Amino acid sequence: MYVFDTALEPKTSLLGDARLQRLIFRLPDEVMATVKRDRRRLLKNRQCGEMSPPPWDAQGRVCFSYSGKTGISTPVFADRRDAPLGNRGLQRIRAGCPVRLTVRQVRHRQPRAGTRLQVLKVQVLHLDAPHQGGLASPHSIQNVNLQLPLDLMQEVERLALYEDWSNQAWLRNAIESQVRDTRTRLGLDESVA
Repeated sequence: MYVFDTALEPKTSLLGDARLQRLIFRLPDEVMATVKRDRRRLLKNRQCGEMSPPPWDAQGRVCFSYSGKTGISTPVFADRRDAPLGNRGLQRIRAGCPVRLTVRQVRHRQPRAGTRLQVLKVQVLHLDAPHQGGLASPHSIQNVNLQLPLDLMQEVERLALYEDWSNQAWLRNAIESQVRDTRTRLGLDESVA
């Protein structure tokens, strides 16, 4: 299994109505070395008959295709916080998008022995999935024109990763408490009066 950051290449096609979806990406050099070594290991005990070419080209580009209709081999798409992306989120993915891919290499036998790379997960590093529920509270950040400090958000994200918290819930609670404290300090909170 390989997890790496890359960008989607120009011929990537994720159109919702297309029968065949296509992800094209480039393997980073350090991942390419590992993939080549694993391919040799996977094919080591195969007979010396015809082998299929590797699933990447000379520049390290890989084309992964999957069925858009049946869902066969469809990877999981997630936003930067690892929340699932729906169809609206998929429509916003374009060539050049920075992504974190989770890929595995599997052996295939027919018609010739070889391997293929299967994309299991695509995490789009610049997208946030739309929040599915309503407002988080009466003092939601959606109702308050307030510049939230970046250091607070970064600290909560750091703690969430370190402590293995649920990012969305803890971040939302931290932001709401920051908004509540600021509203109280500015005299905008009706419950204090």
